[in-house]
Amino acid sequence: MEDLETLIRRYVVLGKKSPKGFEVVKCQVCGDYKERAGFLFDDGNTVYSCFNCSEKAVYDPLKHKHVVPKNIKKVLTAFGIPEEEIVKTISFNFFKPQDKQVTQAEQKPTGLELPNKEAPLPTGSVLVSSGQNEWCEVAKRYLQSRSLKVSDLDWYVTNETSYVGRLLIPYVFRGKTIYWQGRSLDDEMISPRYKNPSVVKDNIFFNMDELYRYTDEPLFVTEGPLDAVSIGKNAIALLGSTLTEFKRTELRKVAQRRRVIFVIDKNANGAKLGNEVLVGPDNWFVACFPDNYEDANDALQKLGRLWVITHLASTACRELQGKMMLRINCST
Repeated sequence: MEDLETLIRRYVVLGKKSPKGFEVVKCQVCGDYKERAGFLFDDGNTVYSCFNCSEKAVYDPLKHKHVVPKNIKKVLTAFGIPEEEIVKTISFNFFKPQDKQVTQAEQKPTGLELPNKEAPLPTGSVLVSSGQNEWCEVAKRYLQSRSLKVSDLDWYVTNETSYVGRLLIPYVFRGKTIYWQGRSLDDEMISPRYKNPSVVKDNIFFNMDELYRYTDEPLFVTEGPLDAVSIGKNAIALLGSTLTEFKRTELRKVAQRRRVIFVIDKNANGAKLGNEVLVGPDNWFVACFPDNYEDANDALQKLGRLWVITHLASTACRELQGKMMLRINCST
């Protein structure tokens, strides 16, 4: 069971540390438009303070024990953390035996934890925007051909033999590169299309910080990163068409506060994922593109990002309507 700090980090994207040690955020109690609030974690204590509205909250495990202070509950629920998870976390950590020895089996990762290991980019990787080697210009032309911008993401290239001629797409979470993909810049000359590091990806999304951003905007879920970038900042990618237990759990939490829309590829794998999404109690939606558009990036090239977002948000459906949409649009 996680502690209060870990629970907060699961739901809230924290910014840089202030000189006093507060990790800055925009206050959700007063709806501030600037980052003038922050969380401080100090030896088990959790402190919240907002400079704008003067909201303050403190949880001291020695003082409060298993009781959830009202001001802490007020602040955390304002950031979208379910009240039952707050109560369960504080109660569990008070009542659990403090002197229990953790066994080796308990220390072993289960695949349900947030990713915290870095996956360094290949040797010699440079930003495409830097223009530091000949592949930067090739990558710029490739991005332009797909109606993507150098400024859309921190794209990289390298002269390292195994990944030369590939656009390196970093998966960054809380300031750390946890995964990346090398996309061929010429499918006829360089294969396979993608090369990836040897990292377990069951608990990894592309653009993962978006899962924990507090907003009521819809969250779009694609299979691949280029489609996610084509849609915009409020899109993430699964790294394929499989929903692991971790990914299901995290998306269920998101669905409590914003609409989750799966952008379904029009092939057998897409149809399988779409039908899996529509089965069960999850409050998720599916959306597809019309016959003359292959995917989000194809639609971006032909009609622009505003049309892509508007189409997906306005046509997303679920239950019987969703199943009919999949039957009409997806090959099986």
